[in-house]
Amino acid sequence: MEFFKPGSMNINFVGKRRPFIMLSIVLVVVAIAVVIWRQASDTMNWGIDFAGGTVIDLGFDKDVDIGAVRKTVTGLGYKKNVIQRSGLAQKEGKSEYIIRVERIAIIDPEDAQKLEEGLKGAFGEKLVRFEFDEDSGDQFEVRFASEVSEKEIKEVLAGLVDKVGKQELAGVTIKRQGKEDQFRFLVLMTGVAAQIEKAMGEAFPDASPQLRKVEFVGPQVGGKLRNDGILAMIYAIAGILVYVAFRFNLQFAPGAVLALAHDAVITIGFFALFGFEFNLTFVAAVLTVIGYSVNDTIVVYDRIRENMSRFRSQPLQQIVNSSLNEVLNRTVLTSVTTVLALMGLLVMGFGEIKDFAVAMTFGVVIGTYSSIYVAGSTTIFLEAITKKLRSA
Repeated sequence: MEFFKPGSMNINFVGKRRPFIMLSIVLVVVAIAVVIWRQASDTMNWGIDFAGGTVIDLGFDKDVDIGAVRKTVTGLGYKKNVIQRSGLAQKEGKSEYIIRVERIAIIDPEDAQKLEEGLKGAFGEKLVRFEFDEDSGDQFEVRFASEVSEKEIKEVLAGLVDKVGKQELAGVTIKRQGKEDQFRFLVLMTGVAAQIEKAMGEAFPDASPQLRKVEFVGPQVGGKLRNDGILAMIYAIAGILVYVAFRFNLQFAPGAVLALAHDAVITIGFFALFGFEFNLTFVAAVLTVIGYSVNDTIVVYDRIRENMSRFRSQPLQQIVNSSLNEVLNRTVLTSVTTVLALMGLLVMGFGEIKDFAVAMTFGVVIGTYSSIYVAGSTTIFLEAITKKLRSA
């Protein structure tokens, strides 16, 4: 299949490179500015992987539709959620889901202050310390000056539930910390997980939902994942620089790396501008785009190098232009077939899958553009500089 017959195309890509280079510079600057603005205004849409949240393993005795589970979780106010089917329970007429939501604790600092005031009102000066960190979940630590029983603490907290206004905190587990003469206790209150389990029980009473495991992803862990994702993209670009320098020479490597950085930055800016969620799936999409883009760039560079050895007397600009026209049919076919494969995910997908398809589709378009106008133009620019340095 051919969109263009060999030798029939003679588009002057090189002659039109300056306005497109200016366009690329503008897009990159705008993308960086949007990311900085989003980060400074704290409006960057970090996913649960990067911002932290609660991971819940919930089992059902019957096969429950994933759409109904998602609707129930969203109805609780957890708009940012990821729900995945887990295990082989469906074969046994059962179902199991991994539910991730953005909240770690139902208790916020204001609720914690109300609990502290209530405990002080009940125990007076015996309460010497109240410690709460919303990043550690629905739990806090209390320390007393003298002996207090777990039963007394539980009775006081039971009376504070209405004051806080969160019935999900009714279940309390109290654990003594340290030695018995230290009067220090860790108070664990049922929160996000219990709220979701209770809602599932009301939505699917015949399925007997069972809470199997609860884990917290704190902001520090999320921050590490975010940094690791950024490093993964940097390492990928650095590795490609080494490969292209070895596969071709240093005349081509900067153009390939510039094209990849161009694609990654603009894709990130696109996601930031339209408020898409940044998560590990997005990192995977960007890495895939980088792989796709370098593949297209290598094909272009391979044809340029081949033509450079065949037509030594021709100037580089003419060789680059001819090479781009020769591989244009292959470039268009590859891009179109890739986008057609992604259309199904764009139309039928949802959640992270749809975001992945959006990132890939945009990346394919921008990657094709950079292979034509950024990579080749950089090679021409570097050759011009090299000639000036040699003649100086």
